[in-house]
Amino acid sequence: MGKNGTRNLSDTTRRIVWAKSAGRCQFQNCNEPLIGHLVSGNLGANKGYVAHIIADSANGPRGDETLSPLLANDHTNVMLLCDPCHREVDRENPDAYPPERLRQMKRVHEAWVDMVLSAGPDRRSHILQFSAPIGPNETAVAFDDCVAAILPQRTPAEARPIEIKVKGMHYKDSDPTYWQVQPDVLRADFAGKVLGRFEADDIRHLSVFGLAPIPLLMELGRLLSDISVADVYELQREPVQWSWPEDREEVHFALHRGAPVGKKVALKLSITNEVSDDAAVRALGPDVSIWEISSDIQRAGIIRHKDDLRRFREIARRTFDEIQNQHGRDVDLSVFPAMPLSCAIEFGRVWQPKAQPSFDVYDRNKDKGDMFVRRLRIGR
Repeated sequence: MGKNGTRNLSDTTRRIVWAKSAGRCQFQNCNEPLIGHLVSGNLGANKGYVAHIIADSANGPRGDETLSPLLANDHTNVMLLCDPCHREVDRENPDAYPPERLRQMKRVHEAWVDMVLSAGPDRRSHILQFSAPIGPNETAVAFDDCVAAILPQRTPAEARPIEIKVKGMHYKDSDPTYWQVQPDVLRADFAGKVLGRFEADDIRHLSVFGLAPIPLLMELGRLLSDISVADVYELQREPVQWSWPEDREEVHFALHRGAPVGKKVALKLSITNEVSDDAAVRALGPDVSIWEISSDIQRAGIIRHKDDLRRFREIARRTFDEIQNQHGRDVDLSVFPAMPLSCAIEFGRVWQPKAQPSFDVYDRNKDKGDMFVRRLRIGR
């Protein structure tokens, strides 16, 4: 096994092995690209080893008196490996890698390549990552996790994400200055990195991954509202991933209508936990009509099905319409959210600027006894 031990491989066999591996190391979880050396600048460098599973010599790693000559030029008996993985398999720990273990790595990798490439150009999606500090914590969205989430339904349109990252400041999200600066950063980056490319038909579909304070995620949703070809994902905590687990209970939502009087309306979004009526009254005063969207399960991490998000989107859209129909186009609407990140994006996304009233977004401020404080206005 190795470059010097592959003398029996024909050019046809080598081409098949390279093609089926898509030019990447087939060792489990490695996937190292094997063409190009960035440090030296040699973009055509060949870093791959076409290497036998059962050696072509009985004296080689996993060699066999009978099978070695029979499989010496069989592409199913050859893997593509990077140098460190090749050394691990053949020199450092050959006994840890019996033939069936290596064949399984090869099968899994080739099936993955086939799945990714079979999606076709119409299934390509640009990955949009939005992150901003939450409290004292910096946030980040890993590109590889996003790629894993969209496969196999879609494939990445580019090798890098479209990244909108509000970097750390001297201010926490509990500071009013944060909210004077960060929404403008988001809007400017969105206009430059997303909207122009969408209008030029350079972006046809977006896969959206957001990790930021709820009001900023609603604003991102508003910016996305005109881009209907987008899928929004939710960060899962158990296990940590962006892929939809599609397990545990499905979540359903209910709309609780407020008193049909007055122009001042509070909309509570009690999804991860309950928002009390008192919280809305403390922020807006007693003369307020209190509406609510609630979930039948209230806890963190409840959105685990893609259809959960669809059901939330549908009830949010209906709620905007009903509030306007009951209180008029000039309603003074304020929103009090306790909700998952993906729901916040979808809430802003379903809002229609020409058809529905603007609204203020409130957020919990732990520096002020966990009371809700106005953060952002969506719309005019």
